[in-house]
Amino acid sequence: MEELVRSVKRVCHAGLDSVSLRRQVAARVVPRLGFDASAFSTCDPDTGLMTHAVAEGVPHPLAKSYAEVLYPDHCARLSMDLPRTGLMVFSLAEHSRVARAELSAHGMSEQLHVSLMSSGRLWGTWCLMSGRKPRERGNVRWSALRRMVPHLVRGLQTAALVDRGLAGVAGEDAPGVLVLDALGRPMMRTALATRWLEELADVGLRMPNELPLAVVALVARLRRARSDTPDTMHVRARGVSGRWFSIRASLAEPAATGECAAIVLIQPAVPREVASVLTSRYELSRREREVVAAVTRGETTKAIAESLGVSPHTVIEHIERACRKIGVRGRKALIAKLFFDGSAPVLARQPGHGTTVR
Repeated sequence: MEELVRSVKRVCHAGLDSVSLRRQVAARVVPRLGFDASAFSTCDPDTGLMTHAVAEGVPHPLAKSYAEVLYPDHCARLSMDLPRTGLMVFSLAEHSRVARAELSAHGMSEQLHVSLMSSGRLWGTWCLMSGRKPRERGNVRWSALRRMVPHLVRGLQTAALVDRGLAGVAGEDAPGVLVLDALGRPMMRTALATRWLEELADVGLRMPNELPLAVVALVARLRRARSDTPDTMHVRARGVSGRWFSIRASLAEPAATGECAAIVLIQPAVPREVASVLTSRYELSRREREVVAAVTRGETTKAIAESLGVSPHTVIEHIERACRKIGVRGRKALIAKLFFDGSAPVLARQPGHGTTVR
């Protein structure tokens, strides 16, 4: 176990992109801890919504049920709420009767869920399952996974920057349009939608309708939303190349049967839509992120103070704290650091070992 934790730590600090990171961690952990299946997802840290999955051994019916029922109605809440009590590793079956029944119905008698949260922001989730009695004792597996959590969180935060560097700065590309019927089946898609869906396709998991789990889960959550919530929902997702996408879903007018089609717009995100991911990497507070965003726009201290309703002295304090967290001194260094993290190309690739930033 000690060597396994060290191995995962090395992977998390190797500067890999998010897909390579999750693949390599799963390849080490899943067989060693005696699991049969794994679904390792990244999440949008601002909303906690799942954005991309790397899976192996997960039955398609279970994946569909997870995206449409378990995730929006049970797992999303547990993934966000339990870590705030200090519980990063837990069993969904112990906290949700529906999850327990669904896992059992698909032959999964053992399951552990890992929430990768830092400062109240969910960066990823990892579901490990088995249909047989595991080789390792339960307390050994729980202890090993808990020790991996801080390294996995840091790895995903760094991977978000690597992905961004790989993708370069996205342009104002046109959106692709996807229309799904009440059962989630594609009724119509544009050529661009097909292109963007291929970019967003999950690794090791092909759904019957060829839809990414991020899209399925977003539409399912929209359909289950309360009537007092907006009829449009939005999530950011990363494609396999590291490019960021903006996915928006809304419901059409009900047909005579009362059923609604879902209209999904998929579009490469512009830089302002992913800027918060960069500042989140350094765990800035909400106010610090607002001030840093204004600094990067070139606003003066006085202008920032007036727009936020605070004193110039308070603005300066926020800038100084943000600089300390990011590891720079002064506005120019702050802007240069964020620009490099968000836009600099990856300078070297190591075949078979993902991406390394030097």
